[in-house]
Amino acid sequence: METWIEGALGQERFPQWEESEKGHGRIEQRAVWIVPCDAAMQQYLAQEWGWPGVQWCGYIRRRRRRVHVPTWEEEKRHVWIAGAAYPWTLKGEEAAHLLRTHWHIENRVFYVRDVTMDEDRWHGRRIGPALSSLRSMALNLLRLLISAPYIPDAQRIVSAMDDNGLALLTTPLLEH
Repeated sequence: METWIEGALGQERFPQWEESEKGHGRIEQRAVWIVPCDAAMQQYLAQEWGWPGVQWCGYIRRRRRRVHVPTWEEEKRHVWIAGAAYPWTLKGEEAAHLLRTHWHIENRVFYVRDVTMDEDRWHGRRIGPALSSLRSMALNLLRLLISAPYIPDAQRIVSAMDDNGLALLTTPLLEH
């Protein structure tokens, strides 16, 4: 896939979108390259990967370095694809926004399940849907009923409650 993207980019090596951000003692630079998928690539992705309707391919490069260090200390490049049931024009800024939104969802859902709920360590994950549903319910209750910025903070608040948080299960939800 990366080889195809490189070939499709040809001599155009400049990104369609680029942004630098400074914070937390470091500088982060993101750049996005976009390539429209030709019919051969669309057919390949549909047949081999089960991804019909792919219209765009590309990669995003992220570089990081500490503020006072002149060279990039970390560089990662991720291939991405995008598609829809209808054709649309994809601009670099829009692609970057969609990619950041996707990672926000990944971090909010999967990171919490893997790290905070320690799901990958427990062998019970193999019994699947029942435990997964209970974990999801617990996470949703913590997000909905406890005013804490992070799930670990909410877990600490609930564990310090005199009734061990059982009142949360019987509390009627307020309409917004």
